[in-house]
Amino acid sequence: MKIKPSEGNKTFCMAPWSHTYLSPQSERRMCCASREKADWATQYLDSEDADKGSTYNPGTLDDHWNSEYMKGIRKDLMAGKEIPQCQVCNHQLLNVSIYRDYFNKTLFPNKIDEAFAKTRDDGHTEMQPISFDYRIKNLCNFKCRMCGDQLSSSWESERRMMGDYDREENTDFWAKKENKPAIDKFQKEVAEAELWKAVKNGTIEEIYWVGGEPLMWEIHWEVMQYLIDNDLAKNVWIRYNTNFSRTTYKHWDLRTMLPHFKMVQICASIDGTGDIVEYVRHGIKWKSWIQNFKDFRFLNDKYGSYGIAFDLTITTPGLFSLKDMFDLAVELDVHTLIKTTFAFDSSIMMCPQVLPRNLYEEVIDDILEYIRPKAEKFPKHSNWIECLEDLKQRQVFSEQYPDWREGLKRGKENLTRIDKWRRNENVLNEIYLKHNKKVYNWWNNKQVI
Repeated sequence: MKIKPSEGNKTFCMAPWSHTYLSPQSERRMCCASREKADWATQYLDSEDADKGSTYNPGTLDDHWNSEYMKGIRKDLMAGKEIPQCQVCNHQLLNVSIYRDYFNKTLFPNKIDEAFAKTRDDGHTEMQPISFDYRIKNLCNFKCRMCGDQLSSSWESERRMMGDYDREENTDFWAKKENKPAIDKFQKEVAEAELWKAVKNGTIEEIYWVGGEPLMWEIHWEVMQYLIDNDLAKNVWIRYNTNFSRTTYKHWDLRTMLPHFKMVQICASIDGTGDIVEYVRHGIKWKSWIQNFKDFRFLNDKYGSYGIAFDLTITTPGLFSLKDMFDLAVELDVHTLIKTTFAFDSSIMMCPQVLPRNLYEEVIDDILEYIRPKAEKFPKHSNWIECLEDLKQRQVFSEQYPDWREGLKRGKENLTRIDKWRRNENVLNEIYLKHNKKVYNWWNNKQVI
């Protein structure tokens, strides 16, 4: 059975017909937001752990694209079934704006009929991937507290120095020293070659540069230059999720390269302003970051109002910077893409739902009271209200996890350990004390909430 979106199919997504994703650990999946059982290395959205003791045996894109697994996904999506891999979109787990809409409504709405026409009843498709999200490596100069080693080499180096990978209970198979050379070899010889093939044969229509930090990768600059030199850039959408700590590399300058492309969107990752963001996004220098952002606002004139936007992740300490972030978005007249820190257990201290219900609502209500009158005047910023109201309705940890007390204890111990290692052991206390005495007392167990 095949049901098109125009006929009422609510779960269909163009990603499995157009898009290919590869993690820095060589895990393939439908997209960065899909929750899939990992063969080798989990990522933060995985619904299940990788098999214990699994061995590194990555497949090629050709192996994967029309595999029984992918054919089954396409067959289910064409039938309008709700599949567990798409929970993030189906249940809006990260934000109210869903990734499915990007593929269906923004990027490839004109290819939906083609997808149905060129796909057999068993899910085999004649279409080939034309949108690439290849995270070639985890190279990154930041250690954001809601991130981790799989997407940051700085996190990985720190964990090695702290001896985390040497523990018996460690299940980060990808990080074992004997496995790293094999991963590096595959990513270099297979993954990069697959990306280059799509670039050089002129079939690629979109590249999502995200890492790690893609502006630190030489292949990023080489691919971009090749597309420009061979008059292909005019056919390609370029999208970034970048920490925006740099905009040049060797002789290349991003500012002069981007205007060659058909469409550009920079999602500049940020979590707050000033001392709060410098705590959460370890490695950032706020003044230089905001100057980089301002220097690229010309993209909004050329490519529309999403040429460059704040890509805001709401964290627990970051709650107390949201008023400033909102005012800055209004001042600069830029959109804000908003998501919340994802939690898979109650030890994730950067997830706002770690707060007890009464404090959680009090803090969010205070932010809403501040921004609502302003947001209602500017439609561009109305999503702030929608996202915060959605956040307020989410379950806090004490409502969601039976073992939430143990999780909080474990999470706090881990965060305290990291803060001590980074010589930031008093910063979070200072942030909470400065902005909300009740949250400070809760964090320090000075009162029962």
